[in-house]
Amino acid sequence: MQRKATRNTRGPNADEKRFAGWVKEHNCIQCGMPGPSIVDHMYGATFKRNKVLIGHRALLPLCVECDEVKTLGSARAYLNHFGETQAQSWVRLVEHCPFDIPQDEYEAIMDWNR
Repeated sequence: MQRKATRNTRGPNADEKRFAGWVKEHNCIQCGMPGPSIVDHMYGATFKRNKVLIGHRALLPLCVECDEVKTLGSARAYLNHFGETQAQSWVRLVEHCPFDIPQDEYEAIMDWNR
């Protein structure tokens, strides 16, 4: 399902859509269950940090069980269960990413580090 643009934010651009498609086909970042995975917006699709929209790039591929840890819990529950923050999981994911991540978005995600 594609979220529509709102007054407060724009919809994903072509690069962000390609990135989301790649994330969806990736195995679960935590347990390795084969994709397609649930694309989890780490902080929400409209999240901005330091005036940089990172909501369309801060994505994690999760299976149903791993997604429930965060969805039914919190960012703290994610950290306690998996032993790393969502940002640390994201860094592991983008190490293998075939796309260039804009430096300002990368820094904003690392700055938030939850």
